[in-house]
Amino acid sequence: MKCYESEHYIFHYGAGTKAEKDIAEIAAYQENCFQYICRILDVTPEFKIEYFLCDSPEEVGRIYGNDYPCNGFAAPPDKIYAVYNEQVQCIGFHEDAHIISFTVNRPHCPAITEGLAMYFDRKWWGIQNMDWVGYYIKTGRYIRVDQLLDREFFFQQDDTITYPIMGAFTEWLITTYGAKTYMRMYKQQDMVSAMIQVYKQTPKEMNQAFTNYIGLFKNDKVLEQRMEDLLSE
Repeated sequence: MKCYESEHYIFHYGAGTKAEKDIAEIAAYQENCFQYICRILDVTPEFKIEYFLCDSPEEVGRIYGNDYPCNGFAAPPDKIYAVYNEQVQCIGFHEDAHIISFTVNRPHCPAITEGLAMYFDRKWWGIQNMDWVGYYIKTGRYIRVDQLLDREFFFQQDDTITYPIMGAFTEWLITTYGAKTYMRMYKQQDMVSAMIQVYKQTPKEMNQAFTNYIGLFKNDKVLEQRMEDLLSE
């Protein structure tokens, strides 16, 4: 593979690929993501992140080890594998947020780690996380945050529901209480106890406050129909 190095990244990609054509643009984009994540989390890794830009989801799945097509994944402590071709460009905040935040702690709770990554993404399928939560509440698909904190339960649910919910919840936490307060919770392992200690509320109480906030906003019919169409595809 060919190699391109920037201030905080080392990119690997095939010769003659779209990644090679776009590599300077990719590097500049990721550097901007990197700077923002580090500013919010108040941390800067002491290593460069290695990006392996692959041709297809099948290739990424083989590297991951389960042969299940995948657009991207983080391999701590410092590697990211992602699809970059004409149809799919799996770059941006998500996997970088995992790698950078894991230098602080790697919580055993996937709801927290994926929620933080989705907070930086802001959107799922081009629609704001907050809008998805409002739609899931309205249509009876919503899953409470206190339930999602259970690791096994989280993995049993559909990520089209869990990821936007936890991304929106994380946004609400950081916006309401601040990033420093959030990181006090993130540095712990038992998230139920951490939430009570840091926020002085149980996860169930915090879920209620969060959904009360979401209830202040209404989605329009056009957006709701778009959401339903996306879920039906």
